[in-house]
Amino acid sequence: MAPHNSTRVTEFILLGFTSRRDVQLLLFSIFLPVYLLGLVGNLCLAILIRADRSLHVPMYYFLSHLALMDLCSCNTVAPKMLLGLLKGQDTTPIPACALQMFFFAAASDAECCLLAAMAYDRYAAICRPLHYGTAMPQRLCRLLVAVSYAAGAASGAIHSGMAFRLPFCRARTLDHFFCDIPPVLALACANTDLNQLLVLAVCGAIQSITLVAIMASYGTILCTVGRAGSQRAVSTCGSHLTAVGVLYGTLIFMYLRPDGTYAPQTDKMASVFYTVVIPTLNPAIYSLRNADVKQAVRRRFSKQRCSACCF
Repeated sequence: MAPHNSTRVTEFILLGFTSRRDVQLLLFSIFLPVYLLGLVGNLCLAILIRADRSLHVPMYYFLSHLALMDLCSCNTVAPKMLLGLLKGQDTTPIPACALQMFFFAAASDAECCLLAAMAYDRYAAICRPLHYGTAMPQRLCRLLVAVSYAAGAASGAIHSGMAFRLPFCRARTLDHFFCDIPPVLALACANTDLNQLLVLAVCGAIQSITLVAIMASYGTILCTVGRAGSQRAVSTCGSHLTAVGVLYGTLIFMYLRPDGTYAPQTDKMASVFYTVVIPTLNPAIYSLRNADVKQAVRRRFSKQRCSACCF
């Protein structure tokens, strides 16, 4: 058997979406405002929930952490992606690539766990309103958030640690716009069967269990509010389920499909949804249609106007 090339790769070249300069600049002009909108929306939502005492309830406690996870997710990927589009091509050292993979995998899996906790909270509030205080005590809310972060961190550590223990001695051209698990494994010059198995086992377990919990919670909610005839609640649950469907659909497509079906261009387009688009849409889906959040925003603006009038 011929020996592998002994020259080890120390950095990857990120090819991005296309080599056409006009298309790169067009994509930059599209993704930049989307990224900034997601950044401002999630940051303002997290600050508003922490600052307004009327929002210090389990639902918004979970929502503030969802906003923080979305901030982590989009800030891990989008700045590097935008820099690559602006420069035409970009490189990333191996340690930075490993760090990016860790933070993105951790944020994605932690968000799945948090969405399941949010779905259970809505189930307790709508289907068991008289027992809501005992079903969702503050201690349980903190525990669910801590478990979400711990599960995400464990997943990110497993995937990044196992991926970058492999030698990269063949090519250093990464056909993607960030260090995602499948394209990185494709460059390894060693057997990746264990890595593929861990992706299926860890991501499969987290995504499957949380998806079943979400569907069971919202299914019970829809049956309950459907009997009560609450169209507003049905509409809200529908918008939440749409967001969940888009997130889980892209994650399952990317990580829980058979090995050997990696298609760079298709996967890049799918990746844009869960790295840039979903973090931007989440504040609108989960909060802007919410009367409590709107009232809190109006109170904040009213206080600012009153302060301005005093001066």
